[in-house]
Amino acid sequence: MGDFLQAGAVTTIHRLPGSDPSVLAQDLVKIGGERPMALLVPALAAEMDGKAFPDILKELSGTAFLSEFVMVLGRAGRDEFDRARSLLEPLPMKTTVVWPEGPNLSTVLAEARGLPDLGGPGKGRDVWIALGYLLAGNKLHSICLHDADILTYTVEMPSRLLMPVSDPRLDFSFCKGYYARVTDRLDGRVTRLLVAPLVKVLKRMLSSPLLDLIESLRYPLAGEFAMTSELARQLPIPRNWGLEIGLLASVLRETGTNGICQSDICENYRHKHQELSSSDPHKGLNRMAVEVAQTLLSEISFPDLCRGDLSDEFAEEALNMITRYRADALANGLVYDVGKEKEAIETFAGSIRKSLDNLERGVAVGPLPSWNSTENLIPGFTDAVAEAVVKDSAS
Repeated sequence: MGDFLQAGAVTTIHRLPGSDPSVLAQDLVKIGGERPMALLVPALAAEMDGKAFPDILKELSGTAFLSEFVMVLGRAGRDEFDRARSLLEPLPMKTTVVWPEGPNLSTVLAEARGLPDLGGPGKGRDVWIALGYLLAGNKLHSICLHDADILTYTVEMPSRLLMPVSDPRLDFSFCKGYYARVTDRLDGRVTRLLVAPLVKVLKRMLSSPLLDLIESLRYPLAGEFAMTSELARQLPIPRNWGLEIGLLASVLRETGTNGICQSDICENYRHKHQELSSSDPHKGLNRMAVEVAQTLLSEISFPDLCRGDLSDEFAEEALNMITRYRADALANGLVYDVGKEKEAIETFAGSIRKSLDNLERGVAVGPLPSWNSTENLIPGFTDAVAEAVVKDSAS
């Protein structure tokens, strides 16, 4: 998306025509000598056999600017853990597989006193654990995070995320990725058909710096971002599909908009798709929409007096967007199924109602504490987690 417009609350770093990714990578090699960088990838064991992960490893095999690559492997047994370590071993940087179910790490987590309930397995908990490992020892300047199922992966993605928070000539603490998501049709339904119209409606009801930030971001639900280690220590980590919105809210509180930028990281982004699950708010995109909406409404302290009208006003705003999306799709030779778009909007209106009901009943899963807070509660706990990760890898 190679324009050059600077609009909204945060700086946009464009992927301009003619830019050379290899030059950026060479600059990062020089920067990394003074400011070490790490890549964190949360993954499930099944993703090692997916189409995307082998290509991700192939791309990283020629990477010189990363000091460490950490894969946090959730819901895995010993054989899967050992296999993951062998897959990462040929990479040129230091590699670590964090195994949340490993015997040493499990013991450290189970014996922690003074922490809130860490809950069961899940991406949020896994990311929190891996961040603790990476933050031990104050050895890193910045950390990049992305998923293990990116089908259009290139090493340009982490380089474009890390450059803004690592280059000493700049002063950003957090960089959010953005991209187009297109196959034979427009993808990204939760961003297009839930978040964008919901934010427009909410901004008519109340003023909020978080709403201004989200409206400025081209892909607020992108799971690809980078941040300084200093900032990473300060952030509580949400556990559910509200992870991205919850993180944005925390980052905004810590840095303000001047510390945040967004970076165009690729021409097109593809990963595995989830079903809409229109009849079940506990599955698929329906569940994601419930948790995203609930996190957003909670973060902006949405007033009770507006709750009765929200889902109806959302649906009206979202339906108005169909004309725009249809024009964009048809002008680019894409399929545009109005019926399926309307079904998604109807589903997401129900998701909003469910999220409001959850808020009213006090049904919420709190975030995991920041690592600064964790260390204050249990001095030495960060190092204990790191030592357990090393012991599990050595056993």
